Amino acid sequence: MDWWKWDIGDGEFDVSDGYNGENIFKFRHQFSSMDPEHSFNVLYINESIIHLINNLFSMDSIDSRKLIIDWFNKKFDKNLTVDDVEWFGWMESEEENED
Repeated sequence: MDWWKWDIGDGEFDVSDGYNGENIFKFRHQFSSMDPEHSFNVLYINESIIHLINNLFSMDSIDSRKLIIDWFNKKFDKNLTVDDVEWFGWMESEEENED
């Protein structure tokens, strides 16, 4: 795929599926609402890429998610786990593009 990385500052970035394409990944640095001293990295993955991997390789969603996280870690030199991942769907990403 033709991936494009968009830096948004402070080490955070989005990855889209082509120039001016749909955001597939969003890497964010979050701060805890309970403990302001605690921060952590979060990877938001658009559900559309999970469905694509499921269909291409006949994988279940859990294996697809692990495959995506491993690829992301290697591609962008991160060390995320399944616990560091959240999902966002097609409707949410389409609504963001309309704004």
